[in-house]
Amino acid sequence: MKEVKVLGVNVCDYEGEGDPLIFVHSFPMNSRMWDGQTEYFKKHFRVITYDLRGMGKSSSDDNVITMEKLVNDFFHILNNLKLSKVHAVGLSMGGYILLRSVIKDPDRFISLTVVNTKSEKDDDETLLRRSNAVIKIKSGGRDAFTGKLLKNLTENTDEKLIGEIKNIIEMNTDDGICGNLLAMSTRVNTADDLSALKIPVLLAVSGKDKITPPENLLRLFSRFRNSAPNGMKAFYNFSDCGHLCNMEKPYEFNRLLYWFLNCIEIEHRKG
Repeated sequence: MKEVKVLGVNVCDYEGEGDPLIFVHSFPMNSRMWDGQTEYFKKHFRVITYDLRGMGKSSSDDNVITMEKLVNDFFHILNNLKLSKVHAVGLSMGGYILLRSVIKDPDRFISLTVVNTKSEKDDDETLLRRSNAVIKIKSGGRDAFTGKLLKNLTENTDEKLIGEIKNIIEMNTDDGICGNLLAMSTRVNTADDLSALKIPVLLAVSGKDKITPPENLLRLFSRFRNSAPNGMKAFYNFSDCGHLCNMEKPYEFNRLLYWFLNCIEIEHRKG
C-alpha cells in the first residue's frame, strides 16, 4: 500500500489489479472504517481510500470546509492518481460527496454505490443540531457529543466493534470534526439531477439506521424506476443492521458489493 498527499488530503492506494475502486468514509470516521473492505477487494480491484479533509491524517489549513471543497478533493485525487474512471462507494457523508460529484462529472464514474445517505439537503432542525454540536465540541463537550453519537452508529453491542469505532473517531481532531459538521450543512439537493443517471447505481440501506432512515434512499430509487434511465439500478436492505453496516456486517456488505461490481463486468463483456 502506498500513501500519498493530494493538496493535504491523505490517500491510501492499495495498487491492486483491475478497475479502480474508491471508498469515501462517513462522519465522524476516517478511512480506517474501510479496513474490512480493502483486504477483500484489493484482490480484484485497485482499491483506494482517503481521509476527508480535516479527518484522520488529512490536514486543513483553517478547517473552513464546504461540501463543494470536499467534492473538489475527490476529483483532485482522481486526477493526481491519473484515474479517468472509477467505481465509487460512499457511506453517509461519503454518499453526500459522491452524489454531488456524479452530478458534476458523471463521465468519471464506472458505477456508483451509496449507503445510508440521502439526496436531500438538511432541513432547519438538522442545521440547528449541527450548529449546536459545533458549539458543544468547541466548549469542551466532545466526549459527550461522540458518546451520544456512538449509540446511533451501530446496532451491534460487540465491545470489540464499538472499541474499534471509538478508536477511529479519536484519531480526528476537534477542529476537523467541526469543519466537517459545517461542510454537511452546505449540501444542496441532488435528487432532481440524479434521476437521469445512466451509470450502474447500487443504493443500500440499513433497516435499523437511526441516522439516515431507509426511506431517504427508497425515494431516490423510486425516481430511478419512474424515469427508467439506462444502466443497472439496484436496491438492498441490511435489515438487521445499524448505520455503519460495512463494519457491523462486513461479509454481507462485501458480498453485496462484489455481486454488483461483478454484474457490471459481465455486462461489459457482453457489450
